[in-house]
Parts: sequence; C-alpha cells; structure tokens
Amino acid sequence: MLKIKEKHPNVQFFAPLGNQKWFNDAGIHNATELDWWDTRELRLSKIRPDGQKKIVEDGSSAAESEDDIVATIGCLPCQHMSARTAWDKAHTLWASWSIESGGKKVWFGG
Repeated sequence: MLKIKEKHPNVQFFAPLGNQKWFNDAGIHNATELDWWDTRELRLSKIRPDGQKKIVEDGSSAAESEDDIVATIGCLPCQHMSARTAWDKAHTLWASWSIESGGKKVWFGG
C-alpha cells in the first residue's frame, strides 16, 4: 500500500470496516472504510500533462467533463474470519468488492 501511495499520491483506497486505523497509522489518509452493502461513487478526471485539470468548453472543470470515468465501488460480504492472533478474532471485516462503470460490472472476491 505504501508503494502505491508513493507512486500515486492521490490514490483513493477502499477498505472494509475495522481497517481505517491501519491506514491512518501507516500515514495513508485517503482511505474510505465501508461496511457490507455500502457503495461509493469514484470519479476519475483527466489531468493535462502540466498537472492542471482539463477545462471543458463551457468553462467547467474536468470534474464535470463527459471524459471522466465514473465508477461505483461496492463492499460485499465475504465468508472469512479475520484474525492475526488468538486475541483479535473478528475485529475487522473481510469483504469482496464490486466495481461498476461504463455499463460493465466486475467482482473481486479476494
């Protein structure tokens, strides 16, 4: 995770309940914690090579551009017991994930 953050400082992480503290302790503050069945919309805007957001013809920023990629990230149930020691069973939630964008759906079970 730290190498991803280093290479892509604006990355947005998604994690199941109980994992936010790990991200915060690692210095990662752009993480969203979700419970099963929660969803969040993620919008990716095109950035010009000079680092500025693309401006569309009506003067609005790329956040409103039709070139944006919009995805819905969903936290889904995963049957797995979480624990790293004998004393921390079920303190965090395990999850599978769905991503919906452009009329396509992907499920990640791991």
